[in-house]
Amino acid sequence: MKDGFDVVTDVRALINIAAIQSLLSGGKVEPSVKSTASTVKGIVVNSISISNTADQIGFGNVNCYAPAVSSTVNGKTVLLPDQQALSTLAKAIMPLIDGVYSASFRVWVEDMAVILQDTDGSYFANIRFRYQSIQDNFKNI
Repeated sequence: MKDGFDVVTDVRALINIAAIQSLLSGGKVEPSVKSTASTVKGIVVNSISISNTADQIGFGNVNCYAPAVSSTVNGKTVLLPDQQALSTLAKAIMPLIDGVYSASFRVWVEDMAVILQDTDGSYFANIRFRYQSIQDNFKNI
């Protein structure tokens, strides 16, 4: 049986590749929690849940972070999401995790990217995925 750590490891391996790393300008593809400052691009893969049944189904997120852009509105400076950077990251990642069938798991995009604001005020594009573990250890049946 797999757990949430396995979900993160499997999905992170799909996107922690040179093509994605080149879009991060020194940022990282990290498991579970973002460790870098909000001024650095980055990607976090986390697991929300996975069932404890023979047909293990789980859900998780790929969160793409990009530094906010500064804009002046009515004489006041505000920080806004960098839509172009977030869109570029999301569009590069989605094909890598949508409809993937490997020997030990399947993963596909459940919800398309949406922009959300994190608790520290930074913005990220959230891509929700569905995960299914492929079991081959049915010795207990």
